[in-house]
Amino acid sequence: MRVATFVISKLMPFWIVVAAVLGYTMPAAFSGLESYSVFMLGGVMLVMSLTLKVEVIGRVFARPKALIAGFLVKWLTAPILAVIAAHLAFSTQPELAAGTILDGAVPAGASSNLFAFLAHGAVELAVCLSFIHMLLAPVLTPIFATAFVGKYIAVSFSAMFVQLLEFVLLPVTVGLALRYLVGARRIEKVTPYLPMVSAILLYGVALGLFAAAGPTIRKNGAWIPVIALTTGSLTIINLTIGYVLARLLRIDRASARAIMFDAGVYNSGLGAVLANINFGPFAAIPPLMNAVVNLLIGSMLASFLQRRPIPATAPADPAVPDVSPTDSGLNDEPPPIAQPHPRERRMS
Repeated sequence: MRVATFVISKLMPFWIVVAAVLGYTMPAAFSGLESYSVFMLGGVMLVMSLTLKVEVIGRVFARPKALIAGFLVKWLTAPILAVIAAHLAFSTQPELAAGTILDGAVPAGASSNLFAFLAHGAVELAVCLSFIHMLLAPVLTPIFATAFVGKYIAVSFSAMFVQLLEFVLLPVTVGLALRYLVGARRIEKVTPYLPMVSAILLYGVALGLFAAAGPTIRKNGAWIPVIALTTGSLTIINLTIGYVLARLLRIDRASARAIMFDAGVYNSGLGAVLANINFGPFAAIPPLMNAVVNLLIGSMLASFLQRRPIPATAPADPAVPDVSPTDSGLNDEPPPIAQPHPRERRMS
């Protein structure tokens, strides 16, 4: 089981690259998956919501500073930087500009939670941020798309709003309802398998969309290095800004690491599906490329930080302070009375 989990889900960057290559080189074999990409993406969202524990949300909301900071960093810096990058790199290519901006305006990816865990970050904060992003994405993503993508391509707020309700909010609601109806204990029994299910569905999305975009990529191959450089730069800048801003706000390092991955690792599968539906396969290339790039960069950074744990003196998660009765001093026993040395007793 552990081997299967490692091969299928922990090696996600490798398999995303494999899916991209297979979809691009064998479009006839995998292009049929494109029509199912919406359902596969919905399955990823449903799986994410199955693992969410209500008590976790309560603990994080009890100390909201890091939560508010993470939310603002994600929805202010990422879209603005995407708009700047689109203007600088793709001013003559409206589809690529639209895909880049849309990718910056989608929620954080599920991988951000995994990276936060590997990097000794505040996992509960990361999970709550992902959940809040998903709930608000049907409103926030169309707002940013209408405001900034409309400069390049016509955007329908209502159409994108409905799409996000179908792709994100509906699966999340179904997942939460299943967890409640089936029971958390039963869900926990299948939890070890859920990361593999989510990963396989995401690979299917990548296969289908790369197969559909294959002819367009061949026709516009000269833009691929520019897209890769742009998406890679955005990932690195967002990761850096996320961590630096969190620390400037005097947020502890564990939470800052969670905010960093939340800001820099996008749900590019969602961005690619939305771009493909609304603007065409060429617009889906930046999110698809970013799905590869931010997983590679995120996994390398998480691996680097995994070898640099946060000192035990700093709480791993400010939302869940690790304080026991003895640590708090409530049950401290009086210190033992020092006994004189036997030689001192004889002298007296």
